[in-house]
Parts: sequence; C-alpha cells; structure tokens
Amino acid sequence: MSGYNYAEGMSNNAVAAYNNGSAPLSKITSTWLRDVGWKNTKSFAVWLAKRGTWSASEWHHSGGTWYNQVDFYDPDVLVEMWEDMTADEQAVLISEHKSQPVKQDDIKKVKGSYTLWGGSRKRPQKVGEEEFVGELRGNWIYTNAGERKKATGNHIRWEYMT
Repeated sequence: MSGYNYAEGMSNNAVAAYNNGSAPLSKITSTWLRDVGWKNTKSFAVWLAKRGTWSASEWHHSGGTWYNQVDFYDPDVLVEMWEDMTADEQAVLISEHKSQPVKQDDIKKVKGSYTLWGGSRKRPQKVGEEEFVGELRGNWIYTNAGERKKATGNHIRWEYMT
C-alpha cells in the first residue's frame, strides 16, 4: 500500500511495518524484545544484527534524508532464529560478543563535499557542492563548521585525510 501517512510522518508501508512488529534498530527497545521472548540484552541483539546473524526483514525509505534506505528488523525473527540454534552455536556467539573490547568511536579526520539543494521539496534542484573538513565518528561526520552529516548518505562524498 503505497502513499504517505502525514499524521505519522512516514510511508504507509513503514507504518504497517511498525504495526506488524518490525522497526529500525534505533527504535527497538529492551522492553519490546522482552515482550516477544528475548532473554538476552538489547546490545547483544544489536550486535547480532550488525554482524549479519539477525537479518533485516524489510526496508523502507527515510523521509528526513530523502530516500535513504532504513532496515527494519522483526524481533520475532530474532527469537525464532535464536531458538533454532544449538546450545553450542549460542555459546560461541555469546563468547564472541563478550570478547569484543568496549571501545570509544574511532575518530578519523576526513574531507569531502556534499550536495547543496535548492528549489522546493516537490522540485528539488542541485545548486552546488559544499566542501568540508571534519571528523568521522561511527557513521556520522562532524564538520569543522559544526554540521553533522550521515557518512553513508546518498549525496556526500568523503575520504580519509592522511
């Protein structure tokens, strides 16, 4: 069911995904996981997703950054996948997760450019490029001008500074 739900601020398909129990990792809570029968921590569930063990069940476009893909995860699939594993497989994953060092984001210097847009939302027009120098922290670039840009965005190009 295509279309946009202005009251919810997202597509009708994204609203349906939330109603069916799926959500982006950033919106899944410990309570939500416990309610579906997950007996481990939320950080372990997120680690499984980032590792690729718990795959996204679907994806939708984000509205805030103009058509970036957002993965939606179904906690029921996580619980079912975990219960289908043997005790040995579970133990290996748990020990791998625990052996990961707790670390701060590696901060790296980057430079690049991003697209500047003008016009209207209905008819956006590329009006130029803005060059920047900044720091990459996780999946975000913090420019020296005080802006924050998503490193995996569609209209940004960057490289590490040496």
